[in-house]
Amino acid sequence: MDEYGLDQALNKPVARIGEATVRELHCEMEEVLSESSPVLERVRQVARDGNYAVLFCNAAGVAIESYADSPEGEELAQAGLDKGSVWQEDLVGTNGIGTCLMSRLPLTVMGPAHFNETLRAFTCCAAPIFAPDGSVIAVLDLSGRAIGDASAHSLAQYFTTEAASQIGNTLFRRLHKNDCIVALAQAPDPMPLSLKELLATDENGNILGATHEALSLLGVADLSELAGRTITDLWQVSLDDLQPLKAHNVRLVTNDGSNRYVTAFLPKKQTVSGQFRACRSERKKLPPPPAADTRSLDEVAGMDPEMRRNIELCRKIIDKDIPLLILGETGVGKDTFARAFHAESQRADKPYVAVNCAAIPDTLLASELFGYAHGAFTGAAKGGRIGKIAASDGGTLFLDEIGDMPLELQAHLLRVLEERTVTPLGSTDSMPVDIKIICATHRNLPDLVEKGLFRRDLYYRIKGAEICLPRLRDRADIKELVDLIAKKELGPDGGEVDFTEEVIDTFRRYDWPGNIRELRSVIRFVLSVHSERVITLDQLPESISGSWSRDRMRSAMPAVGAVSDVHIGEGATLIETSQAAEMRRIEEVLRMNKWNVTEAANQLGVSRATLHRKIRRYGMISPNNLP
Repeated sequence: MDEYGLDQALNKPVARIGEATVRELHCEMEEVLSESSPVLERVRQVARDGNYAVLFCNAAGVAIESYADSPEGEELAQAGLDKGSVWQEDLVGTNGIGTCLMSRLPLTVMGPAHFNETLRAFTCCAAPIFAPDGSVIAVLDLSGRAIGDASAHSLAQYFTTEAASQIGNTLFRRLHKNDCIVALAQAPDPMPLSLKELLATDENGNILGATHEALSLLGVADLSELAGRTITDLWQVSLDDLQPLKAHNVRLVTNDGSNRYVTAFLPKKQTVSGQFRACRSERKKLPPPPAADTRSLDEVAGMDPEMRRNIELCRKIIDKDIPLLILGETGVGKDTFARAFHAESQRADKPYVAVNCAAIPDTLLASELFGYAHGAFTGAAKGGRIGKIAASDGGTLFLDEIGDMPLELQAHLLRVLEERTVTPLGSTDSMPVDIKIICATHRNLPDLVEKGLFRRDLYYRIKGAEICLPRLRDRADIKELVDLIAKKELGPDGGEVDFTEEVIDTFRRYDWPGNIRELRSVIRFVLSVHSERVITLDQLPESISGSWSRDRMRSAMPAVGAVSDVHIGEGATLIETSQAAEMRRIEEVLRMNKWNVTEAANQLGVSRATLHRKIRRYGMISPNNLP
């Protein structure tokens, strides 16, 4: 998981937000929770019987609702699995909720699979809940202890996935209750409410929406690929052919060779209001995907000397037939740099096409890159499909994570670069292409070449000019980056915010394993949950602020056992003073109770989980654990 900026040895407590913010986020999701309530009641029964805690999180990974209906569930809640916990992967490492949000897939993260030592006592079964527009609107999670039979956790995952699917389909039916619903089933006479593969159309068969399961069946990545298409385009049948609400339906053979029985259900004329109105697609036309944010090379470089040297080199070769190879850790902004490079070139008015070679399965990457002809393989789209290379003709082709491209495709890519032609799969006709090639990777390509995992001739072909983007922790312009990202997040009408010197100093000290991507995530989180115009240290996630606090207080405080002599400097802030006093009191009570955490927690009036969290935050070490 190094390529995603995650550290298996991470040891961080779960980030949390305040109760007032949780209430605000809960209100924003009130209608979704209301529609989900019948399913959530059944989930709670299963969780109670299986000793799980239930978390319902929004799309930012914040737990806005939790249920602990058994003694074991209450213990899990006290350990941090409750409302207000934040599960973004770049904040707390690999976990069920955060990784589910990143992958958009149901999954289970068991014990040691957590890339965070503080979470390895748990097993988390999570599943995404899809909004009617295809986005992930929430995540449902069942978490328990990482003990017992693995089959029990498998059943929990199955139930979580089914429950999340039911909620998503409920939201879909709610939004499209005034539209025609075209349902696909594996049996001729299904129960209508059990169907998951659903499309919504108008009275003429124009597609307005589709559930996640229907998109998967059609082999479509997102709703935008169905823009302007009709039922007839998909299956050569009309709504009249489907005989709505009659005793029979139409049998179709899908791309994978399986049978589906299709029936159309006419709408009941009612109005749609509330939160789902924002998700509703324009009738007869689905919205195009949002355009990517493009900045100039000067904006991307900022004030960092190494980045300035990078753009000086790039400007010398920007309109010459010289490939560019961008090196750097995951999250440093390689795609952003490539987009800026393209926007400043003479090809700016031509296509910019990006392909992540690591994100596309090997079996699909060839057709994605080279395209395919009509009838090239079973399930191929009628008329074939143009590939990314041909789509970038005249413009720029950006191959991200080129080091992960399969060896057998590397030879085909080399031929394209040498001959400047591309041949679709299943065809003998080649077409000329004029492209600027930019490649990027976080991997050591010379090392891969020596191991036989990357073609030597392709390496030297793509290595025309080579630059390395610095890690965020090595950049000299952290403050400027923070201000720029905040400005972008707030938008033109969002006003301005100031980050205190303590916050900027914290950012400079933090290691940033996820680089700029992690910084952007932290700033987005802070601006989303805090409305103040001055961002202070206590508003940062504890995973960020905790490292700063430990460094400052360790330098200001004596070793464990000598807390009575702590001196707070004249320049200390109220937060520093309060935290130092809290740390002193905790150490004092722990020493009095011979580091018995349970007794110390009772004396301090906090839960054992809270005390453990504070011990980790302040970096305290029990004398019993010293060598």
